[in-house]
Amino acid sequence: MTIHLPAGPKPKVLAAVPPAVSERIKIARTLCIVFMTFVHIQPGIAENVYDRDTGFFDIVYFILTRIVGLSSVSLLSIVSGYFVVSSLLKAGSQPLVVSKLKTLVVPLVAWNLLMFMLLVAYGLLSGKWQDMPDATVLGVANAFFALTAWPLDVPLWFLRDLFVCCLFAPLLHVSLKRSAMLTFAVLVLFAVFGEDLYILQRPSLILFFALGMWLRVAGIGEQAVDRAAGWLTLALVVMVAIFLTIRIERILLGEMDETLRLTLDTLLRVTVAAGFWRLTELIRKSPFAGPFIRYEPYAFFLFCSHAILFNFGGIVFRRFFGNYGSDLFPITFFMLPALAVVAAIVGLQIVNRSNLLLFLFNAGHRVRPLFEAERQKVSV
Repeated sequence: MTIHLPAGPKPKVLAAVPPAVSERIKIARTLCIVFMTFVHIQPGIAENVYDRDTGFFDIVYFILTRIVGLSSVSLLSIVSGYFVVSSLLKAGSQPLVVSKLKTLVVPLVAWNLLMFMLLVAYGLLSGKWQDMPDATVLGVANAFFALTAWPLDVPLWFLRDLFVCCLFAPLLHVSLKRSAMLTFAVLVLFAVFGEDLYILQRPSLILFFALGMWLRVAGIGEQAVDRAAGWLTLALVVMVAIFLTIRIERILLGEMDETLRLTLDTLLRVTVAAGFWRLTELIRKSPFAGPFIRYEPYAFFLFCSHAILFNFGGIVFRRFFGNYGSDLFPITFFMLPALAVVAAIVGLQIVNRSNLLLFLFNAGHRVRPLFEAERQKVSV
């Protein structure tokens, strides 16, 4: 069932996204997804890696995984909400849902199906089947659709949650226009208490999605966003200090009071999103802007593929460099994301040759062939 916008006068035309904001959003997508990859590097040990004495690498690992990596999806959610408003107003709710089925649900299923086939092949070769889904209706549904648990390709829960947010987009659009304050109050409560409802794997995601919608609906300009992000970035220093204290004191987040844990997690995600947004402006004005912007078309493919690479590549890397705690494990930790970035370029260039593969694995988005792009650059 879809929710239609109420009848009445046509909504005012949204202002075009300024070129500087568009560039910053491209940088943000690359930045956030690259940092997100660190979360899914498997440590290869059974015990909780956060319940260990802290050395230098332990702090680095905690910052890149728990503080930065896990929180990077918040800015991606804001960006998604920001752009969904124009899609909703131009096409309406039903075409929006159909579009998101193609660009979110199809890749969700396709990548999980690929992961399933690779797990079967690995099981036949090694005799190890522990990563296969439960042979039940719910187990299979979770493996491919992440209904109540993580899918086989774990990061793709985000696509599932983002699709659900898009289903709620028409309702959010109406409620934000009528009372943004009340809407956000409800969403904050949902972020803290909605985990057991299975509407979203990460209930806080819709809070950030709605924030992005509100920025577009209210016409909040870049300077106003930057001012707010500046203050929130100062708060990020406090949040980082709190989380580092939790890690150094070996306080397990899973054993904290649930409401306190979710509150701290939501505050961390808000401030990290602000910090990332401020960082995009610094990058945009730096010599690194070009590489970040040029890589952005590959970011979605990187997002979908990296955990598969880590799952099987990690088996090889851990044999040479050991598990978490080994002196050589940092090689695995920093090498795998670098390989994933390169593999996404190579993989998408291969997929780029087939419309069907593009539809299944890259939401139908085509990229320029690398050599053609280089020829055009030289000719200019």
